[in-house]
Amino acid sequence: MSYRLPPLNGLRAFEAAARHLSFKLAAEELSVTPGAVGQQVKHLEQSLGVPLFRRLHRGLLLTGQGEALLPAASEAFERLSAACDGLARSLPGRTLRLGLSPRLAADPAGLLARIAAPGEPSDDLRITASEDLADLLNGVLDALLRPPGGAHPGLHGESLRLHEAFAPHREGLLVTWPGLARCREMEKARRLLSQA
Repeated sequence: MSYRLPPLNGLRAFEAAARHLSFKLAAEELSVTPGAVGQQVKHLEQSLGVPLFRRLHRGLLLTGQGEALLPAASEAFERLSAACDGLARSLPGRTLRLGLSPRLAADPAGLLARIAAPGEPSDDLRITASEDLADLLNGVLDALLRPPGGAHPGLHGESLRLHEAFAPHREGLLVTWPGLARCREMEKARRLLSQA
């Protein structure tokens, strides 16, 4: 069976740009330049024959066609990622940069040592003291663990029942970009921070 597919690099660039509503943030995620993301999306739009974004002075808006395409594209990439993770657990991941609110723990490095399972490598998680949302928005951090509450428009927020090492705190809010919420490194961090 032959599949009628648009350029996959363009589809990947579109999906990242649509999640972030930014070519710049998509470029950071994909490790390319914003110009490359813009060109890939433009090529995809030409291939499909429809505009996917309205390019505004201060950002991007999805068109109706872009809104229709985004859920299917995101689901397809999530399924491909899960299938590849299932086959190749040994593929190197990346270090997840987590900001930990000082209101939850005064010593992030010490906390990581207490919650990591004996013999389990924790070099794929780097915890620093921060609860500054700007660090997440500017790409300095991949995620933030903060006390519950607050609004985080455009971001993925998830309540966690915290590991006993966080006592007396029992709950926290893990905030990240929607595209990172289900990645392998985030899943591992989630298990580590909330284990009983």
